[in-house]
Amino acid sequence: MRVFILILFLASLSKGFAQEVDKEIATKQSRLAEIEKESVQILDELEGLRLKWIRQQMDQLGYPKSDDALQTVKHIALTLGYSEPDEQAAWVQHMVIPEVEFANVSRTNDFRTDSLVKTGSAEETDYFLKTVADDGELVYDGFGYDRGHLAPSADFRWSQTALSESYFYSNMSPQKPEFNRERWAELESWIRTYVIDFQESVFVITGPVLKLGLKQQGANKVSIPEQFYKIVIDLDGKEKKAIAFLMPNDHCAYPVTGYLTSIDEIEKLTGLDFFSSLDDAQEAKLEAMNTLDGWVHEDNDKFGEVAPLKAPLPKGYFNTLQAKYKVGEKTYICGTVVATKMSRKEAIYLNFDQKYPRNIFYASIWKNNQNNFSFDPEKELLGRAVCVFGKVELYNDQARISVNREEQIIFWEDVEK
Repeated sequence: MRVFILILFLASLSKGFAQEVDKEIATKQSRLAEIEKESVQILDELEGLRLKWIRQQMDQLGYPKSDDALQTVKHIALTLGYSEPDEQAAWVQHMVIPEVEFANVSRTNDFRTDSLVKTGSAEETDYFLKTVADDGELVYDGFGYDRGHLAPSADFRWSQTALSESYFYSNMSPQKPEFNRERWAELESWIRTYVIDFQESVFVITGPVLKLGLKQQGANKVSIPEQFYKIVIDLDGKEKKAIAFLMPNDHCAYPVTGYLTSIDEIEKLTGLDFFSSLDDAQEAKLEAMNTLDGWVHEDNDKFGEVAPLKAPLPKGYFNTLQAKYKVGEKTYICGTVVATKMSRKEAIYLNFDQKYPRNIFYASIWKNNQNNFSFDPEKELLGRAVCVFGKVELYNDQARISVNREEQIIFWEDVEK
């Protein structure tokens, strides 16, 4: 009997303990739900504040000026100058901020017309036509061009609102797939990498080079640009700097750095006046910049690239971008050795300006010629700007020169300029 009573007592204690645990679990779960709800609210508020800050920063910097009749269209996260005759923006300005590092908002793909364009923006039928087949399936008849984002959607994936804005047709321009999905995409990624590495926000202005006589497509006659530009300006850090790129709307054979230019050059091509709100001296300095100096983090070796030497070089010398045009000739090709490698056949390969497999020019020193050097080329030439002399050959679409002796190499600093 006593044993039975003890069992009932222990069962009662166990039941009571279980009820207390269940109650505590329910309390914690309720509290967690409250925290998650509060967290969502705080994140929404932060997003709103960041969007407000971006708008203030862009308004303060100002927007490109043009003699053409462009409509300035202000959305929350981007502003654009719409060219009605071309049915696209002549420029789109936005910011890339460090929060892009942790962006996880999914693509929306909600392509749509821009109701803020007073004359009406481009639309879906300007990029492809849809018909319904007999079996009910949709059939797409495209014009051979992508709906290319000017301000890329990936730059806005920290904000649902900003991301959705990037899908307005006013932010689109016809771009060849081999351009949009390759070098152009690499350039966009390159900018995000800079922002993440340096934790500094940048202003970005992107646009097509619009001119008379461009081919057109679609119901609204959207102009098909032959070139696109992208301008980046960093006013966030101690060192104020700018960089610009100009690319053909086609397959781009050179690395991203092969398309470096200056804001001054973009202004000449487009007739736009960028950053006129800045102090004249600062504006002149920024708009003349055309190098990678300060734009690649010392700890970031992802790209392994430097800008090709600025052409024109002294007579008889050519940079790595020009090497392809010298195939079959004996001449000097100059650049920076960014990587060296000893192959299985014990040949030393010197990659100029760009690491393998992205390099467009390299020099090779075969094993039986390595004793013709008073130094170790693999070690001593790494990181140096040099010129190599020899017959330019083309192998696997890469220009190259075979170096047989030390006299074929001149250090760039020793070239008479």
